[in-house]
Amino acid sequence: MTPVILVSLDWRRPQDGKTGLGIGSIAAALQDNQVSCQIIETQINSPSFSLDSVLEELKSAIAAAGIDCLVGFGTYVWNDSEVQQLIQRVADTEAKIVLGGPQVSYMPAGQLEETYPGVHYFVRGQGEMAMVSLAHGEFPDDCGIHVAGTIDHGRRADHDLLSLPSPYLLGTVEPKASIRWETQRGCPFKCSFCQHREPGKRLHHQRFDVERLDKELALFAAYGVKRISILDPIFHTNPARAIEVLNSIKAAGVTAQLALQCRFETCTPEFLDALEGLDVTLEFGLQTTIEAEYRAISRPNNMVIVKEKIRELHGRNIDFEVSLIYGLPHQTLDSFRASVDWCLQQEVPRVRAWPLMLLRGTPLYDQKDQYGYVESVDQAIPIVIASNSFTEEEYKEMAKIADSLEES
Repeated sequence: MTPVILVSLDWRRPQDGKTGLGIGSIAAALQDNQVSCQIIETQINSPSFSLDSVLEELKSAIAAAGIDCLVGFGTYVWNDSEVQQLIQRVADTEAKIVLGGPQVSYMPAGQLEETYPGVHYFVRGQGEMAMVSLAHGEFPDDCGIHVAGTIDHGRRADHDLLSLPSPYLLGTVEPKASIRWETQRGCPFKCSFCQHREPGKRLHHQRFDVERLDKELALFAAYGVKRISILDPIFHTNPARAIEVLNSIKAAGVTAQLALQCRFETCTPEFLDALEGLDVTLEFGLQTTIEAEYRAISRPNNMVIVKEKIRELHGRNIDFEVSLIYGLPHQTLDSFRASVDWCLQQEVPRVRAWPLMLLRGTPLYDQKDQYGYVESVDQAIPIVIASNSFTEEEYKEMAKIADSLEES
């Protein structure tokens, strides 16, 4: 078996744990299959980040593992440039480069080699079993592997999550005070700005086994974890299962603060009842209150229900926050202000606003010309700074409003 080095250039928030759950899950799959694996991880948005330091550590790891080792990178919008630089700077080591992550998963067939020269293997979709297969010298069709220089069929990984080991239970990732956790992957909704969109027929593959979750929760309770950020795109996609997980959290004695991504329209009374006794914050990606804008991004909001649910959350004293996006199709400075004002009028505890990013593989990415989008060129993560409905000066005013929300 070929040894593997996994390199993570992660973008972390202060409340996130050290090891990313994605790379931890890949490492756990390798460990479970007796494949030697080393993780090199760094925080790309840290003031102390140094690409030269990462390169030095990587070259040392390659020398120790042997020149035929596999080096795997997860490529995201925030680290694409740095990953490409590292690939070029280790080209003389003869290590075999494996590239995955959203930037690869959503690249159209036939464009990978030109975009990422020097890469030997590409992986679309979940990377766990692909890395295990590559370490064994195997190339099964259901692992989303594309070998550079061969015909690219655009295949994506399509294996059942039930087969994946837990990075926490294996000890690959040690629970810290603040951790990231997942109970499922994929999302049935089709918001045109989001990469979580999944065909409905694949969702039955996307839930982790309840027995695994129960064991993880017992471990988190034993470690006294203080905060759990649950990464499920929408936690209560299946309300009955969400309630089951919440009851398991209580039964395990977990007292951590929980952060859940939710939708107002599917917050049933039963789901809200199940939150009783938990230290929880519900995070709602409302994005906009303006009909022309939410229809343009295929993210319809029933504002009557949203208003009712906000009132109910207040009545139950459940903590929550609402996120908006500025830079949406048809959006103007005035319409963005209207969305913010609406949320403030409902006395939302925290309103946050984020600039629009055009992510590869999303409909909005392909609609740049239609909406006249202009992206920034001087930031680590490109964001929309002008369109055919707002100027760059108006974007700056929207950014000021977003900053003021963070300060309030």
